[in-house]
Amino acid sequence: MNYDAAWSLQTALYTALTSDTSLQSLIGLPARVYDAVPSDTVFPFVQIGAGQVFPYGGIEGGFQHIIRITAFSRWGGRQECKAIAEAVRSLLQNAAFSLEGHTLVQSRLVFEDHLRHREPETFQGAMRYRMITIPINTSEAA
Repeated sequence: MNYDAAWSLQTALYTALTSDTSLQSLIGLPARVYDAVPSDTVFPFVQIGAGQVFPYGGIEGGFQHIIRITAFSRWGGRQECKAIAEAVRSLLQNAAFSLEGHTLVQSRLVFEDHLRHREPETFQGAMRYRMITIPINTSEAA
């Protein structure tokens, strides 16, 4: 299985999330978006978390990606997490940005939950996105 599409997608997600001014206004500038969260990070922040990759049937080199994106807050309730999740959703729902060697042809929110984290003062907004990528040569032929 070719995981270049997965890394290309994660890189593009990071770029999109860190360069969005609406999200920056909520999580800081430079935007606090992480893969591996530093132990001394400042709240609030966003983590690009676990991902699954499956072949996308019928398209050679096409993949379905299930990606978890989580907002973390210590604001004192769910409001800040919900606002961050809304900014992420506005950016990623139906997004069609270019990736290195691939094209994102579908991006849909499939799940979102706002809950208290295991640390009592921390709240999280857990989101799961389904994204479909296809190789650039396939998208140009379509």
